Amino acid sequence: MELTNNENEQAVQTANETLEGQNDNLSTQKVERVKSFRKYAFEKAGLNRGDFLSLKTYLKWIKDGHLVDETYNENEQHFLKEQVKNNIVSKEENRVQVDGEKRTAVEVSKPSIEKKIKDLNDEIQQTRIDLAENRVETGYQAEKYYMYAGLTIVLSFYLLFFYASAIYASFFRNAGTMLKMAGDDIALYLDSIFDVNGIFTASPALIIVYLGAFIFFAIGLIPHNIEGKNKNVLIGLAIFGAFMADTLMAYKIDLGIHDLKVMAGIADAEWQFYTSINFYMVLLFGFCAYLVWGYMFELMLKEKNKKTGDVKAALIIKGLKEEIKTLKNELQVLEAKIIELETQIKNILSQLEQLKKDLESRMLNPDALSQNLTSFYMGWLQYLIGTDLSEEKVRCEETFNEFIQAQFNQKSNSN
Repeated sequence: MELTNNENEQAVQTANETLEGQNDNLSTQKVERVKSFRKYAFEKAGLNRGDFLSLKTYLKWIKDGHLVDETYNENEQHFLKEQVKNNIVSKEENRVQVDGEKRTAVEVSKPSIEKKIKDLNDEIQQTRIDLAENRVETGYQAEKYYMYAGLTIVLSFYLLFFYASAIYASFFRNAGTMLKMAGDDIALYLDSIFDVNGIFTASPALIIVYLGAFIFFAIGLIPHNIEGKNKNVLIGLAIFGAFMADTLMAYKIDLGIHDLKVMAGIADAEWQFYTSINFYMVLLFGFCAYLVWGYMFELMLKEKNKKTGDVKAALIIKGLKEEIKTLKNELQVLEAKIIELETQIKNILSQLEQLKKDLESRMLNPDALSQNLTSFYMGWLQYLIGTDLSEEKVRCEETFNEFIQAQFNQKSNSN
């Protein structure tokens, strides 16, 4: 039975009013569960006379989750969505933090280091200009230089005579002559660790005595001329070598004194060199004086180097270059950190994108949504097939295809 135009208009108006009422109801209720989307669509299509606008509204409700099947678990879906949302918030906070670190490194730390390097290079250039114009302040003090030089010279004479006397006492002292000259004070005389008379008495042995003394000066100069990567180790070895030489010298002298006491019949019952005061006195007057001489010699050289602007400028430039080297190492570490932070940001953004996709899938399973939409349309179409609403059928088909394409970016074959 065909309906008149007035009846059609009245039916559509009634359906729209009904649909608006359902829309208001859906806005107040949470979810409407549907046992069969096909049967449900057939009923609603009959109620709305297959209106394409009504179809579009129902499809939207299904997409938004207002219409779901009876197996839908709202609590579970809500928990999963909240879980993904929390992960998104956490990752976003992490991204902001890492991005802040990167901005601080790029905008604050890196420019600061680069500025320091530039300032130091400018200072090097200014030092060279000052040197060319004789405006370098050397800090040279003549009184200090002459004091260090005087002490070095005095200590040099002391060490020369000390080592000459020690060598003479160790290798060339005549035991018989000493015992004759000792007299009543034999114990005190034999405890003498030096033999000053011997080094001022003309003798062929003095050639070896004085030349041997210069060996210790040569050893003393070694630490002041060592350069290179292992400088400290080599200096330590040189000083240790001097200590061992003095130790052997002290042992030899104390052994000679002990032998003299044995010959005089006043030796101790048990003799150990490391318990003898003479052994340590030789180290004190020899090795310790040698260390003081080396320190005075070094101070003298440093003060002398200040006398000329070239040396002072070279020292200043060397110090500035070492600072620049340190800053460049810091800059390399910082640049590596910036690259690492950029990589972290990219990874976080990638994770955020994946989490957002997970959130969409948690909100509604795409496969289930497609199946529900198609099932609903099949029921709507089933109603239209049994009517003469061919024009409405075309509009509904276009509406469904457009909706599916917008939602899933694909064309639906529902004919």
